[in-house]
Amino acid sequence: MRVLKVALPLPIEPMSYLPPHADTRGDDALGYRVVVPWRGELRVGMVVGREEGQHKSFALREAIAYLDERPWLRSAEIEYLALAARDSFCTVGTLLNDLLPFLEPPLLHRVRLLPEADPAVLPRGLEALAEGWQEARGFDPKLLDYLREAGVLQEEVSEQHSRQQALVVLQEPSEKLGEKAKAAWYALRDLRQVESMAALARAAGVGVGVVKGLVDKGYIGFVEVEPASEAVVARKLEPLPLPTLPVRLEGGRLLERIRALVWLVQDGPALVLFPEVSLLKKFQPFFPQAIVFHGEMKAEERRKGWAQVAAGAGQRELVLATYQGLLLPLDFKRLVLVEEASEAYKLPGGSRAFVPRLARLRALGLGASLHFCAGVNSLEVWNEPAHHLPPPTPRLHLLDMRLERGWPLSGAALALLRQVQEKKRQAIVLSARRGYSAVLRCKQCDWKAMCPNCALPLRYHKSGRVGLLQCHQCGHEQKAPDLCPNCHSDVFDPKGPGVEWLLEALAQHLPALPRYRYTADAKDDLGHLLAGEPGVLVGTTAILRGPVLPELALVLLPYADGFILESDFRAGERYYRLLWQLTDLHPHRRPLLALQTFEPAHPAHRALERQTRLVQPTESSPSLGGLAPDGLEHADPQGFMKMELALRQALGYPPASRMVKLEVAHPKEAVARDAILQLAAALKPKAEPGELLGPAPAPVARLRGQYVFHLLLKSSEARIQTLMENLPPVRGARLRIDPDPQSFVGLLED
Repeated sequence: MRVLKVALPLPIEPMSYLPPHADTRGDDALGYRVVVPWRGELRVGMVVGREEGQHKSFALREAIAYLDERPWLRSAEIEYLALAARDSFCTVGTLLNDLLPFLEPPLLHRVRLLPEADPAVLPRGLEALAEGWQEARGFDPKLLDYLREAGVLQEEVSEQHSRQQALVVLQEPSEKLGEKAKAAWYALRDLRQVESMAALARAAGVGVGVVKGLVDKGYIGFVEVEPASEAVVARKLEPLPLPTLPVRLEGGRLLERIRALVWLVQDGPALVLFPEVSLLKKFQPFFPQAIVFHGEMKAEERRKGWAQVAAGAGQRELVLATYQGLLLPLDFKRLVLVEEASEAYKLPGGSRAFVPRLARLRALGLGASLHFCAGVNSLEVWNEPAHHLPPPTPRLHLLDMRLERGWPLSGAALALLRQVQEKKRQAIVLSARRGYSAVLRCKQCDWKAMCPNCALPLRYHKSGRVGLLQCHQCGHEQKAPDLCPNCHSDVFDPKGPGVEWLLEALAQHLPALPRYRYTADAKDDLGHLLAGEPGVLVGTTAILRGPVLPELALVLLPYADGFILESDFRAGERYYRLLWQLTDLHPHRRPLLALQTFEPAHPAHRALERQTRLVQPTESSPSLGGLAPDGLEHADPQGFMKMELALRQALGYPPASRMVKLEVAHPKEAVARDAILQLAAALKPKAEPGELLGPAPAPVARLRGQYVFHLLLKSSEARIQTLMENLPPVRGARLRIDPDPQSFVGLLED
C-alpha cells in the first residue's frame, strides 16, 4: 500500500499518512495540499513524498482529503525544499511554514456518521451525526477524532473562500429623499462602490444614520464583488543596455538601477526578489506586466494567485516578489536579488534562514543565472563579476561634535535648518531611536532606569506630567519617577536623543518650521510635505521605507554614531550602506547629508568624502543650493568595501567562512549557562582551532526575561555541516539555530 509523506507547517519532519479514502490520485499526489488529522484537529499539509507501506501501516492515520485539483508544487520545488531545510539546519516543516505562511486556509468541514454504522457508537452530544451531514464546528474535536480513529466518521472538507462585499447603488433616488440622503446616494454613484457604510458617510460628509436609511429603503445595498487588486500607474522607462551580463550590478541612482534591471530581465522568465514590500512597490510601476507576490496581499489572494500560477494561468515572464515567491512552480531563466545585504531578508520564523542563500540554492536547482542589484553590494558577493554604474556624488558635511556647541542640535545644524526654512524647502532629521531619550540618568548619583526583564535601559518618553519609561523590546512600561529612587534628587540627565527630544528642540529653536513625525508606530499625515510645502520630517529609519519628499534639501543625523556603535562585525558595512541610501533618498535631487559625529575620521565618513568631486564653499556653513567643484579626480568608490573585505579575510569572518550562531536561552541564568557549556563540550572534540567562538553571554545578556548565551561556529561549508551533524539536544533550555547570522544583538527596531 502506498503511504503519503506529508509536511505540516510545524517544526517536525514529514509525517506518514495513508491516502484519503477512495483516493484516485495514486502516485500523482506529490505537491498537493492535503488535510490530515493532527492531535485532535485538522491541519493542511503538503505531500512531499511517497513510500511503500510498512508492515505497520495499519497503525497509520488516514488523510481526510486533497484540497486542490492540481498540485501546488512540482518535484523540483519539493527537492529544493528538502535541500534548503538541510542547509538551514531545520526541519522541512519549519521552512515550509516560513516560505508559505498562507498555506492553510479556513476550512469548510462537514461530518456525519457512516450510514452503515450503528448510532449506538456515538458518544453523548454527537447524536445529531446520525441524522445526516452537520457542520463540524461546535462538536468536541476530541470526540470527532475518537470516531475518526474508529473508522465510523465520514467527512467532507473544502477550502472556505471569504466573500467580499461592497456597498453599491441599487435604484434611482426618490424626490422625497432629503438633501443629505441624496448627497450620499450621488457620492456612492460617483465612487461606484465602497467597503462600508462608515466609509460612504465619510466620503459624503453625512452621518452613518443617513446611509443606513438609504440601505433600509433599498436605494443602496451590499453585493458580493471580486477583490480589487491595488491600482498601479504604469511608468515607461527605457532599458539601460549593459556591455556584459554581470552577476552583480552596483551603484548608480535608483532609476538607473531600475533601467538596468529592465534590460537584464527582458529576455526570459525571471524572478526578482525584494527584501521589503515598500521597495518592491517602488519598482512595480516600471514592470506593469509582472506578477506581484508579497506579504501585504491578503492570504486568500496569495492562495488564489498561487493556484493560478500552478495551473499555468500565470505563465508570464516576470515575477516581482518578496521571499514568499521562492517556491513558485515556474521555470525561471534568471533570479535577481535586489539589495541582497538587507537584514530584512532574514526570515522571521523558526528557520531563521537568510533569503540570498536560499535564492542561490533555488537558482542552482532551476539551472537559472543568479544576479544581484544594489546601491552597495554585500561583501558576500564581492568577488562575483560586476558592472559598476556611476555612483551618485554625495554632498557630505561632517559636524565634529568635539568642536561644535549645542545638543542635540548644534549651532551649525540649526543654521542649515534655518536655510531650509528661509528657502521653503524640506529636511529630514534621522534618529536611531523612538521616544525622548535612550537613557534617563540621575546627575547626582548616576542611577539610571533599567528594564526588569532585559539588560537594557528603559527608553524615556516625555509624555504627561512626569513621562513614561518603556522597554522597546519586551514592552514593559512604568511611570518616570519624580525623584531619583536612589538619592532622591530631582535633577535628571537624559542621554541619547530620540525623536521626541529632536521635535522639542526644533520647536524651541525653529518654531515657525512645520514639524512631522515618522516612526514604525507613529506616522503623521504627510500630505502637506508631499504637496511640496516646507517642513521637517523627524523619524527613525522607517523614513527609508516612506514616501519621497519632493523638495528635500537636507538630511541631518544629529547623532550619527548611534548607527555605528553595535556589537557586530558588520556594523561598519551596514552604516556605510545607510549613508549611501541617504545620499540617494531623492531620485533626482542631491540633498546635503549633514552628520553630527564624535568620530569624523571613521572610515565610512572618509570614504564618502573621497568619493566626491565637490568641496565645501568658503563660507562658514555650506549652502543647500550646491557645493562648488574643485576639479579633484574621482576617488575609487569601492575603497571602503575593499578595506572591510581584507579585514574579514584576515580574521576569517564571512565571506571568508560560513558562520552559524547557536543561541541558548532560559529564564534562569545558571540553567542557560550550563546548557551552553554542555553544548560547547560536545562540539570541542570535533572542532579544529578557530572554528568555535565562545561560549559567551550575548551582547545583551538578558532579553525579554531570558538569559541568552551564544556559541559561534565559523569554518568552511563542509566543516560546518560536519560540526552540525548529530548536534546533541539541549536539556532544560531553548536552543535556537541561526544560520548565517546578520545581527548579534537580537533587538527589535528601536
